[in-house]
Amino acid sequence: MDNRSLVGRCGLYCGACGIYRAQRDDQEWRKRIAEHFDCPAEKVRCDGCGALTPDCWGWDCKLVLCLNNRGHQFCNECPDYEQHTCEKFEKLAKRYLEEDGVDLRKNLAMIEEGRVDEWLADSKRLYACRHCGKPVTTGAKRCHHCGLEIDLSSGDPADTDENC
Repeated sequence: MDNRSLVGRCGLYCGACGIYRAQRDDQEWRKRIAEHFDCPAEKVRCDGCGALTPDCWGWDCKLVLCLNNRGHQFCNECPDYEQHTCEKFEKLAKRYLEEDGVDLRKNLAMIEEGRVDEWLADSKRLYACRHCGKPVTTGAKRCHHCGLEIDLSSGDPADTDENC
């Protein structure tokens, strides 16, 4: 799969999405997500915004549907984005910023500036456990692979005695 398939149309790095990670990393986690959303575990799958198929979780994403209807590739191409009047984007961006420290607007700016490869490389490094090197999700407090406590806001694992 091409790394660019992980460029989220809203500015999220798809490689750190819970759906993307659960499909690849932890089938029990995938089952829990499916139970939460009352859907089959097979539906909890996605290959990233750049590789969406009708079988992907993101196929029915409200932002993706909106972008498709308006003929835009990314949220920042829409006039509502600049005016801060897109309720869907503003709600998502606020949640990611407040809960996970992810600035979707900053990410979209890098994408718009043509710095996609730099942003992807930075994101891949940021969303990797500093202990085991495996990928983690946005907002993760612990690596779901090794259990190490992490602090994604600083880009470094927390220095605690509880680390594995």
